[in-house]
Amino acid sequence: MTTLSGQRILAIVLLLLAFLTLVASRAFPFVDDLPGAAESAIVFVGAACALTGVWLWLRKTPDRS
Repeated sequence: MTTLSGQRILAIVLLLLAFLTLVASRAFPFVDDLPGAAESAIVFVGAACALTGVWLWLRKTPDRS
């Protein structure tokens, strides 16, 4: 049985956070009341989380002896 490494768990958390920021930026009506800079910050954080999550997921882990 394989176990998830710490970086894979962190990748899952970051990808979930990226998904939630995408949902928040589209689904909630209060987003229309936010200034443009705040909306951009939400999108930027979501994109950064997605990219970091994918990078962590695809990164090779050192083999354990």
